[in-house]
Amino acid sequence: MFKAATPARVPLAPAQICSSSGDQARRISSMVTNATSHNKKLSLACKRSVFVGRAGTKSLSNSNLLPPNSRHLTSKVRALTIEEEVVTINTPTGPMHTLVLKPTKPGKYPGILFYSEIFQVTNPIKRSAAIMACHGFVVAVPDIYHEYEAPGAALAYDGSGADRGNDLKTTKDMSAYDSDAVAAIQFLNRHPNSTGRVGVMGFCIGGHLAFRAALQKEVLAAAIWYPTDIHKGSPGFGTGAPAASIGAYMPGQLNLSGVSSFFGGPPIAQQPMSMGSTDDTLARVAEFAEQGTELMLLWGQQDPHIPREGRVRILNALMDHHVTFTWHEHNGQHAFMRDEGPRYDAELAFECYTKAINLFRRKLNEGDTPVPSNLIGTGTLESKH
Repeated sequence: MFKAATPARVPLAPAQICSSSGDQARRISSMVTNATSHNKKLSLACKRSVFVGRAGTKSLSNSNLLPPNSRHLTSKVRALTIEEEVVTINTPTGPMHTLVLKPTKPGKYPGILFYSEIFQVTNPIKRSAAIMACHGFVVAVPDIYHEYEAPGAALAYDGSGADRGNDLKTTKDMSAYDSDAVAAIQFLNRHPNSTGRVGVMGFCIGGHLAFRAALQKEVLAAAIWYPTDIHKGSPGFGTGAPAASIGAYMPGQLNLSGVSSFFGGPPIAQQPMSMGSTDDTLARVAEFAEQGTELMLLWGQQDPHIPREGRVRILNALMDHHVTFTWHEHNGQHAFMRDEGPRYDAELAFECYTKAINLFRRKLNEGDTPVPSNLIGTGTLESKH
């Protein structure tokens, strides 16, 4: 794991491998195991000590929010309920339909802005949001393409849905993504059940949007899963800095000519590089260090959308600018968190949920003690081993 490391650049090798292989049961802190839905109230049972194994799959009754491929679960149950509401957040580019999940127990909870994949707020995304909310967060999940799709519309997990999502990704301007983030963060800051402390998370394009939203000073932490396009840095989302300003972190001559897309579209090398017009996200990583924002990045090593060279480009940028972050590379494919389809890895997914929950509880609740900036990279943090 990397955490505010030295400015030295690293070779083209995985920073850390967190393998999900093996048949031994894994112990994780908590997970959702049972749910019922009634009048938009979701009654959830949270496991406090759960074993997740490769064998012995068991279906639990009334588990319509439980990922379908989850492993055998045994433990005492502590009931926790969450409720669902749909709100409309006003943005400069129009009303943004947003799903909100939060605990029903009176009180104030930290907020999480959760960005979806290119397919918008699908059932797998709703289940992921429910898992996070049940652990004590107010979770807001906006429609990322609200300017172009009907409120609450989800795209199908097929070739036409992927084509539509990828087309909208490059149609929408970066300034619109940024103004959406500002509006959603303000909503969470002001929500009556929120403490005003906010984190962000996202999958795929949502990982890119979460990375980008974390540039907002109000965001204290971000959990970012396999974010697409950040490493490309040109023509992309919006009206940011010219691509040339990204300098050493430009993609150079990445050989993607033989890599095909998952849904039968053109090879990745022939697809639009990124979103909107120009994406300056990677050029701005120094802002994370200035703000004290902590990032957690989670990758699948078998993900062709972000090849090794692209991942290391992002890693070097974060290290060069002394960003506080952790880096997790797993033996997984793109979309291993999505609980529908053959690429889902339930054991790995719950391992990653646990990491994200721990990050948000630490940063959005009591917090932690920052390292003085004048000591970072000086070798004075410890004098002997």
